[in-house]
Amino acid sequence: MTDQYRRGLDVELSGTGLASAGDPELRTLSNIAWAIRRSLPWIIAMGFVGAVIAYIFTYTSDTRYTSSAKVMMETRVQTETQFTPYVSGLPLSLTSLESELELLRSTDLIEGVVDRMQLYLDPEFSGEDTSINLSPIALARSLKNSLVDALSGDNDEVVGSDSSAEELARETTIENLLKSTRIEQIGDISAVYQIRVTAKSPQKAADIANSLASEYLSNLTTMKRNDLVQSQSWLTTRIGHLRDDLNKLSSDLETHSIEIPYSPDEYATIKAQRIKAERRAQLVENELARIKEQTSAIHTLRAQGKSQEAIDFAKKIGLLPPDLGQDPNTEEALKRLSAAQDIAEKRVEQLDDQLNDLNRSIEVFRAQQAEQVQHDSVTKRIENEILVTEAIYRDFVSQLGRRAEQGDYLDAGAHLIERARVSVDPSEPKRSQTSIGVMFMIIFAGLGWTVMREIFQKRLRTTYEFEGATGVKLSAILPEIKNAPQFEAFFTNDGKLDPEFVRYGKKLLASSDVGLRSLRQQGEPSFSQAVEFFSKSLDGKPNQSFSNNGCVIFSGASALPDEGKTSSLLLIGSVCAKTKFRTLIIDCDTVASAYRDLSKLSVDELKYCTANPSSFQEHIVATPQDGLDILPLAGNLDSETKVSLVEEFLRSPAFINLLITLSDMYEVILLDTPPLLAAVESAYLSQISQRVILFTRWNDTHRNSVFQAIRELENADVRPAALVATRVDLKRAKKYGDPNLG
Repeated sequence: MTDQYRRGLDVELSGTGLASAGDPELRTLSNIAWAIRRSLPWIIAMGFVGAVIAYIFTYTSDTRYTSSAKVMMETRVQTETQFTPYVSGLPLSLTSLESELELLRSTDLIEGVVDRMQLYLDPEFSGEDTSINLSPIALARSLKNSLVDALSGDNDEVVGSDSSAEELARETTIENLLKSTRIEQIGDISAVYQIRVTAKSPQKAADIANSLASEYLSNLTTMKRNDLVQSQSWLTTRIGHLRDDLNKLSSDLETHSIEIPYSPDEYATIKAQRIKAERRAQLVENELARIKEQTSAIHTLRAQGKSQEAIDFAKKIGLLPPDLGQDPNTEEALKRLSAAQDIAEKRVEQLDDQLNDLNRSIEVFRAQQAEQVQHDSVTKRIENEILVTEAIYRDFVSQLGRRAEQGDYLDAGAHLIERARVSVDPSEPKRSQTSIGVMFMIIFAGLGWTVMREIFQKRLRTTYEFEGATGVKLSAILPEIKNAPQFEAFFTNDGKLDPEFVRYGKKLLASSDVGLRSLRQQGEPSFSQAVEFFSKSLDGKPNQSFSNNGCVIFSGASALPDEGKTSSLLLIGSVCAKTKFRTLIIDCDTVASAYRDLSKLSVDELKYCTANPSSFQEHIVATPQDGLDILPLAGNLDSETKVSLVEEFLRSPAFINLLITLSDMYEVILLDTPPLLAAVESAYLSQISQRVILFTRWNDTHRNSVFQAIRELENADVRPAALVATRVDLKRAKKYGDPNLG
């Protein structure tokens, strides 16, 4: 579609008040809404019918009853734990609630009920029952099993002994009972669980639900009793170990007491002697340090030549008598000083020996004391171990005594707060719910299908779709008359057409897009440039032209066959004839001609006429309508030779020569051309026409086909002057939200 066409379309839409429809999203939503409105009665009717069928079909299903029992876990915190398990006193948590729920759903719990009630002998649960269950889950499960069986092949052969068959029956019963049982927590954080069982018999459903609840309580008690027995066994073993430890510690204490190093009196004597020796050693050490300091000072003074100072210091410390002479050079004083030094040195040696003896004695005393302390510490440790072991032993013996009595006071920690009762009303099949569900499912499926079909549909149904696909303003519509085909009725009913059909044909001729009267008034009988090109050398008569009476040539085009083009052109010709226009319809449709019975041309006659176009006038056929004739050029094309001859003639200058001849005889010539997408000569025939009318079938022609047809006309430099929607169902057109068509 060219830009010029698009601009022309925008102007036309704005002039018709449809500019708002140019938004594709709004238009799509509007189309979806109208599609739902059109289909809603049928969808509701189908949903109602489906609901009725589903309601009737529920009577083929077996009646089932559901009973429920309620179990509550103990949520109160235990303050007295003497006769309760060691975990008592702890509040419940979400984790423990979920754990109990899984315990209720466990296969072992179901297996206990199956064995106790011998449900593996019940055909309803052992797999021998062939009844129908309309539950969606059951239907899906049966479909899955059927698919698995079909894919895995025929495996019905029983392999193994009778015990294997019995075990298989038990497993099947457990699985079926699991499917028929629903266990759920009431609320999000409550400790109440509901056990619901569905069965054919209401009494059986109640018995199984109560059995499941009792089995759950029994399992809880058994688990606690097992824990109690295990703890008692551990306590007994541990008490025996403690008793052996006490005996060994007592023996060790007795043996260690016999091996005591010293008595208390001996230890006190050793301690006193050590203290005395330490004091004497301290005095000797002080005396030794004093003498060494004095002798060292005298040696230092004499070494420095201070003999008198040395003698004076010796007198002062008592090594020399105070009445010794004052002359430092006195030989006697020095000799006595040396002798005093020798005596002091000997005293130092004696004090060193005495100090060493005292230190050795102290070490001996200390070793004796350490030996006694070590012995006492070992004794104390053994005594402490005996005390601790005795305390643990007494506590474990006390616990063992309490737990021995605890087995008689064990509580399951849960209570059956509501027993299952026999149900009066059946729970399955749920006829009302099933029928309503089926109805809504069909309705939603129908709405979804309607929406998807509307989104992906490509047919032209509204003014916007027609004009958007062609770029040409919709000039008129022609209704679909279902009483009788218009083409056959015209020739069998003295040229009479349906009055409503004729009324719409008059509106079409009155349209300014067709421009029949304006062309007559303006006196424009000339053809397009292509006609002028072909007419320059017709029969060697370059000055040959059309009649001055102003003949108007229209070309009827369509994208595909069966678009209502031939009936529409017949209507236009009939209306023109009734308004005193001498009209001729030339059948050029070599693909799907409707005038095959009117033509009797043989191959030889056709060859002659194509060589002498004026001879075609002899084959013009009159119609029941006065003033309307038909020239069936493409009629009775029963061979490929005739088709090729007609096609070559239509594209030759001889056809232009024929038109010039016929223009002297008729005021309106209508060319019934073949479909644009099926024959190449359609575009050529459109070029030689003053007005091209494009016929498109309402709610049948696809948008892509119209696009291609417009492209063919564009390649021939032709734009349709008028667009006509044919075979419009006026009652249905009202449901598409188009005021122009409705």
